[in-house]
Amino acid sequence: MKNKILIAMLFALTLTACGNTKNETKVEEKPETQQEEVKKDEVNKEEDKKDESKEADSQEMKKEETESVDASKAGAKMLPDFKATDQDGNGYSKEDIAKNDATVINLWFTGCSACIEEMEALNDLATEIKGQEGVDFVSMCTDKDYDDSTKEAYERIMKDKKPTYQALGVEYEGAMKEFLENIFVYPTTIVVDKNGNVIGDPIEGALTIPEQQEKLQENINKAIESSKASK
Repeated sequence: MKNKILIAMLFALTLTACGNTKNETKVEEKPETQQEEVKKDEVNKEEDKKDESKEADSQEMKKEETESVDASKAGAKMLPDFKATDQDGNGYSKEDIAKNDATVINLWFTGCSACIEEMEALNDLATEIKGQEGVDFVSMCTDKDYDDSTKEAYERIMKDKKPTYQALGVEYEGAMKEFLENIFVYPTTIVVDKNGNVIGDPIEGALTIPEQQEKLQENINKAIESSKASK
């Protein structure tokens, strides 16, 4: 009888031990699987971060390259061929622009009071700008030859303001007409390099403000660089 009881107890202990072993196995296997999944997620997230970082760096590099290209080319528009005469009747064309590394062109028309008001101040500014090596300053009246009244107005303004720089009257026709039709604010001042490329953004409004003059000088510097780079 004792032997039967002893055998029954041993059998019960054996079952209990197997059950514990299975439970322990399940408890150990589950965390390992979860850990593996977590590790995979962490690796994937880390790789995603690296990919995002690489993409951001790539975009930044492309942006810098684009900015560099834009800066080196400086301007996208080209001043077309044109014919003009100054206040003394001397001819002026794109060939004259090719003689300088940078040419400042102040655009105006006879009915623009703001354009006329700044002319006296432009004498001093033009003298200062022309003092830079390889830089010229001219103005360009866009409506001198429109009709007799505008021609008379141009001549009257020249006598009154006496510009010390070449004040051109441009022929408003052909490609030059199309170019000037894209000028919506007067006065507007542009800077071109020796090849006729318009450098930087046009300076809209009077040049008597220091901030405007700073922008103008930046465009002059870029035009000089552009001209030298094309040699």
